[in-house]
Amino acid sequence: MSAPGPRALARRVLAALLLGWAFGAGAGLAAADTVVVLVRHAEKATDHPRDPGLSEAGQARAASLAMVLADYPLASALVSEYKRTGQTAGPTLRQHNLTATVLPVGKDTAEAYGQRMAELVRRKHQGEALLVVSHSDTVPAILFALAGVQVPPILEASEFNRLYVITLPAQGPPSVIAARF
Repeated sequence: MSAPGPRALARRVLAALLLGWAFGAGAGLAAADTVVVLVRHAEKATDHPRDPGLSEAGQARAASLAMVLADYPLASALVSEYKRTGQTAGPTLRQHNLTATVLPVGKDTAEAYGQRMAELVRRKHQGEALLVVSHSDTVPAILFALAGVQVPPILEASEFNRLYVITLPAQGPPSVIAARF
């Protein structure tokens, strides 16, 4: 993996600063707040038509995500059944000594999957900080199901760098920070 260029480094620093703020570095989050870091899987390889792993660029992005999340108190992670989501989360999981819970997409629509993911987060992960790695169609659906926020569609072929930090307070409305990494 080559050294990041100035723009990539600036994006990582910005993402780290935003995450620091979102995770309570002066933001006053209560212990019961749930913080979800939501990303799309990294760049995929062409090694399998249905379930590809990560490309070299994807592996570098997964390592970058782990660097951004290195100092944050992640308690769990949720991924789909596809290799690329688990491989994207992998470096972060190893760093935090975590194992991901798999929530299969199966035959669900993006909206139905988003609802199921939001229900799982609220039911089993309340008060935690967690990483959720999903797909170009399901990330916007999960974000909407958790926080009621609509975002532009994620470009299937080329957009792998969006990062959303969703804070679900014990009381009050959710908040969302959008960044790129």
